[in-house]
Amino acid sequence: MDANMKDIIKQAIQEALPKQEKATLTIDECAEFSGIGRNKLLELVHTPNSDFPWFKVGAKYLINRQMIIAWLERISTEKRAL
Repeated sequence: MDANMKDIIKQAIQEALPKQEKATLTIDECAEFSGIGRNKLLELVHTPNSDFPWFKVGAKYLINRQMIIAWLERISTEKRAL
């Protein structure tokens, strides 16, 4: 089997395996994931005492995937306006 065929098989196997979700999302990824606009997410991040589940690594804002799901459920149950 030549090297090209091995690469094709490796790629096919990787594509067939279930994708592991990242534990954190960037602001842009969170906007796509949640449907909340990027500007609104940045506003939530910069609001003092916000219950929005973010943290900062260097200059990058990250959102915990499991916590954003719980947060979305909570604000939906509360019928909170953002």
